[in-house]
Amino acid sequence: MRRTIFLSILILVVLIAWGGSYYLFPPQKEEVSSNYEKPGIYAKKVHLKGRDEGNLSWEISADNLSIDLNYRKFLFEGNIDGKVYRDNKLSLYIKTEKAEVDRDKKIMKIPDRLYFETEDGYVGEAREGVWYFDTGEFVSTKGRVRFEKRGEFRAEADIFRFDSKEGKADFEGNVVIEVLY
Repeated sequence: MRRTIFLSILILVVLIAWGGSYYLFPPQKEEVSSNYEKPGIYAKKVHLKGRDEGNLSWEISADNLSIDLNYRKFLFEGNIDGKVYRDNKLSLYIKTEKAEVDRDKKIMKIPDRLYFETEDGYVGEAREGVWYFDTGEFVSTKGRVRFEKRGEFRAEADIFRFDSKEGKADFEGNVVIEVLY
């Protein structure tokens, strides 16, 4: 009986001392610095993957990601690598500094200069680009698109269009081709 009373008093003293330590040693307040004014979700050094019927369909990595609270608009910034796959093989690779996903319009817009590589051997640069999720088509229509078919020719065109479902690139408008020997 004495042991039970002694253990109860000892536990009570420990609990009181533990609770009193809050006043003797108050917890440090963590200050969260935020450069963002709008509410939303923010992340650094992200890598996202998408799957379609169990197969890897796309992946994107970026230095910064911001998402609105409705999950409708995604903004990727800084050192962005985007990959689109077809039949489990890389179909389109894009490198840029900024990309915006609008789930209402079902597009990804790349407003800045971008570098691209396609599965059929085209490598190039464009001033901007738009990825249409429904059709699987990537299109660049603003400014001149400079590209090269590795080992065959260099060219410029007004419009670059890549269909990831077929793995085929098309160039339209005023196309100028320089053949490499």
